[in-house]
Amino acid sequence: MEKDKEIHELKERISFLENQVQNKPQASNKLRFSLTFIVVLVVLLFLIGIFQFISSSN
Repeated sequence: MEKDKEIHELKERISFLENQVQNKPQASNKLRFSLTFIVVLVVLLFLIGIFQFISSSN
């Protein structure tokens, strides 16, 4: 009887955690993509600026 109750509680916890994991990725993926895009854009602009500075000094 005690083991059945414990098993039932564990199953409820597992289903709760699975629901949390399934709902999370959409927002975090959009945020991660946005941050990555901004960082790549800034680095690219920085490298273009360095390249233009070096080529204009010759």
